[in-house]
This record gives sequence, structure tokens and C-alpha cells, in this order.
Amino acid sequence: MQIRARLTLQFIMIAAGILLAAFVYIHFQFKLNLENEYYDSLKSKAFLIAEMVAGDKTSESEFAIGHEDEDPNSVKGTYPENVSIYTMEGKRLYSFNPAPQDIRPFAFQDVRDFGECRFDHGSFNALGILYFNKAGQEYIVVAESVFDTVHIDNLTRILIVVFLISISLVAIGGWFFARQALAPVSRIMNEVEAILPTDMSHRLVTTNQHDELSRLVITFNKLLDRIQKVFRLQKMFLSNISHELKNPLNVIMSQVEVTLQMERSKEDYQATLSSILADTKELNEVADKLMQLARINADDATVPFQPIRIDEVIWQARENLLKNHPEYKVHAQVNNLPEEEALLLVHGNEQLLRTALINLMDNGCKYSPDKMVSVSLSFTPEGTARIEISDQGPGIPRDELPMIFNAFYRSPKTAAVKGSGIGLSLVDSILKLHHVDLEVNSEEGQGTTLILKFPHKIFNDLKTTNPVTKS
Repeated sequence: MQIRARLTLQFIMIAAGILLAAFVYIHFQFKLNLENEYYDSLKSKAFLIAEMVAGDKTSESEFAIGHEDEDPNSVKGTYPENVSIYTMEGKRLYSFNPAPQDIRPFAFQDVRDFGECRFDHGSFNALGILYFNKAGQEYIVVAESVFDTVHIDNLTRILIVVFLISISLVAIGGWFFARQALAPVSRIMNEVEAILPTDMSHRLVTTNQHDELSRLVITFNKLLDRIQKVFRLQKMFLSNISHELKNPLNVIMSQVEVTLQMERSKEDYQATLSSILADTKELNEVADKLMQLARINADDATVPFQPIRIDEVIWQARENLLKNHPEYKVHAQVNNLPEEEALLLVHGNEQLLRTALINLMDNGCKYSPDKMVSVSLSFTPEGTARIEISDQGPGIPRDELPMIFNAFYRSPKTAAVKGSGIGLSLVDSILKLHHVDLEVNSEEGQGTTLILKFPHKIFNDLKTTNPVTKS
């Protein structure tokens, strides 16, 4: 069922329920008021006849009792109303019209108990009341008549007609109202269908900034922004990866071709092989970073996490970096070391965190004139680990700070420095996976400081049952 038809049907059901409840209440109240007026009329007639007939009577002999040979059943139902007077024991003393004396005893009992009773008597609706005349005599007066339902029937027919007309108008109005309400949705659908994969710059137009559809349009436009960014990054990725892979391969091929053109000395062959080995290592490093980046972005749920010593990860990263780059200098220190070793634990993947720290240290050393970085590990009073990596490099311009974590982005000012532009993008993915906040403080000509703030997570169970000791 389409939304328009569903909205119209729901609108009809709600309106029908409200009208039905209102009309039932009106019908009930009208009938109740009509019945009360009817019985009030019977009560007035009963008192009037009682005053006229038994107002000053002192004994039963003074009433005109019908003859025994009269057949009251012969005139049953031939009169519109009747008033009868009875003794307290239920003996009829007077009747305005001949009527059958077949009132059930419970009616007299209710009158004696409550002073008034409404009951059915054949085709009549009757009212029985207690009456005391001027002489102090007590009687039961029964007034009965046929309740006229013509007004109730007329009201019922009117309410049914009004109900049907109202529901018809509601259905028509609901259909057009649903069309008007869904018109912006139809416009949005048409605009979405007009968006082509070759042109992701088109955005949906919104006129009102406060309703739900406008929020939907704004959200969809933000989604298009992210999709366009992904497409742009994908194109840039393909372009840059082709460049990054092609350059070392061309260099290797050129060196091999030049070397094979003529006989070379042993030293020449060794120099060529050393150059080819360096280019191959660079190519392998780029491939490793790409594989790690793809693995993290593909499915971060499969990355195993466990409690690890953050200080040991720093020392391992420093050792690995200096092993591959002996010319680098990494000054590492731990401040306000916690008394309990469990406070040194963070929840994460040791290999990925070590890779992130190596890349950050490598960047700092690479761009520092003295090839040195300072790494500081400290802890807040709440137990949160904080790592600061500082260098004395050229700094990062403010307008480039938002782009340094984009894959393959390299500042024009550092284009002469060897690199692939993948490292910081890999670092950003790893830190987001570990919910680590990364803050970059940099001023041109004054170096850069990277601050890593780990989430507050202390392993009390390990602290109390299985403490980790430094190896």
C-alpha cells in the first residue's frame, strides 16, 4: 500500500473513531434526557390523578372498584396511557383505563423499599411511586404509557447520515491532504533520481530549515558530501598509487637497463643492487601500509584487542624505528609513573599501536633538522594515558592542518622529502579504531607537537588477580 493511501486510511479511521464516539455519546445523552422527561411526566400525572381520586379518601370502600365480570384483557393495549392506584399490599383500588392486573410483585416491593420504581408492564413503560393523601393513607400509584421513540429514531437517522457525509468529506480531504503533504517527498525523489554517478556535485534544495523533510534533505546532502569525498579520495588514491608504484618501478627498470648495456665492475653492480634494494624496500613499505590501511577500513570488528602495556609499546616502536634508521634520535621518557602497573594498561591491538607510533616518530625525525623527536608518556589523576610527540621541524601551515591525514596528501613545502603520504592516513585510522583523541599543535618555524589521549579504561580484574609485570 502506498504511503498516500495509508495516510488517507489512517486519517479516515481516526476521524471515524472520533465522530463515532461523539455521536454515540450524543445519542446516549439524548435518549437519557428523553427518558427522564418521560418519567417526570408520568410522575406528574400519577400525583395529579392520585390527588383527584384518593386525596381525601379514608377507606378502600370509597373507591369505585370495577365489576368482577369485566374482562380487562379485552381492552389490553387499546389505550395510550393509564394511572392505577393500589394498596400497599398490591390490591388495585382504582384504574383510569381498564387494564390487566398483572404487575409483578417485585415492582410493588421496590416501590415500598425505595419509594419509586421504573419497570416494564407489557408494552408499557411504567412508574410506581408512594403516595400519602391528606387523611394519612398510604397508596402505591402506577402510571404507565408507551414510550415514543420517534425522536430517538429521527436522531439516529440524522447521526448516521451526518456520519457518512462526514467520513466521505474526510476521505476526500485526507486524500488531497496526503497528496499535498507528500508533494515535497515526490520532489525529493525526483531530485535524487536526477543525481548521476558522474556528477556528485548536485545537491537537494530545501526551503524550510525546521521541518522533518528539511532535516532529511540536509542529512542526505551531508551523505552526498561524504560520498563525493569518498569518490574524490578514490580517484586520488588510484592516481597517487599509480604514481607511487610507478616511480620506484621505473627507477628499478632504468637502473637494470643501464647496467645491462655493458660490462660493469663489481663495485658498479653492488651500487646498482643497493639502489634497487632501497627502491624495493620503499615499494614494499608502501605496499605494507596500503594493506594495513585497507584491512582496517574493510572490517575493524575483526581486529583483536587485548590489555597491553602502553610504555612497552613506546619502547618497542622506538627500537624498531632506530633499527631501520640509525641516523634518527628518539628521546623517550615516562612522567608520573603510576604506582600500580595495571594503570599502564590500555585496551588495543599492540601491532597497530606500534605501527602508529612508529609512523609518528618517523615523520617527526624526517622533517626535523636534527633528526630528533621527543616522546613523553604521562598519566592524568583519573588514569588516562597521554603521549606527546614533539619535533623541531618546519611546522604545518594552518590551512593544511585539516588535510594532513588524507591519504597521499603531501605539502608542497615538503615535496622534496621522500615519502608516500600514506603514513598519517594510516595513523588516523588506527587511532580512530582505538578511540584515541589526536590533537595537533603546530606553528610554522616552531615545530609540531602531537598529543594522543587514550580513553579512560583501567583493568581492575587484571590489577587484582593477574598483575602484569614488565619483562
